[in-house]
Amino acid sequence: MATSAVVSRGLESRTSPRPGSVEPPWDSVRELYQLLRGATQAALGPSGLLLSEYGALAVCAQSPVPLKSITRTLGVTPAATTDLARRLAQRGLIRLAAHPTDRRSRVASLTESGHQLLRRAKEDQKRALRGLGVMISPQARQGLRRGVAELRWALAGPETP
Repeated sequence: MATSAVVSRGLESRTSPRPGSVEPPWDSVRELYQLLRGATQAALGPSGLLLSEYGALAVCAQSPVPLKSITRTLGVTPAATTDLARRLAQRGLIRLAAHPTDRRSRVASLTESGHQLLRRAKEDQKRALRGLGVMISPQARQGLRRGVAELRWALAGPETP
């Protein structure tokens, strides 16, 4: 229910392009990104996780990981990562330890509670996004897949074997 409200709010704020005009795809991509972030955050509501916390837990699932990996993956500052890791450790979701080879660094790993919460949050997110999928036509879903594939190819170049 909350997910459809987020999506509806986002769709209401969108203005349609004028007939005959070519809307830059970047505006649509940015809008889609914002809608998906909002839907994901709404889906995480029952878990009590913020989107950044969910992202950090997902990185830590490949534990143990250096905090540097969380910083790089989430695109945040080292100070923000330290604060985030401290909060998650205080909640008993991750365990922090000294890095085995770099005494200036620390590593994080999920606790059992962290694994359980991440598993539930992933299920909630999948359920919410699956619900969004049925709200658009099969043709629109196929068009989206095709458009994303073409953008991926244009940005990364063709894959070489």
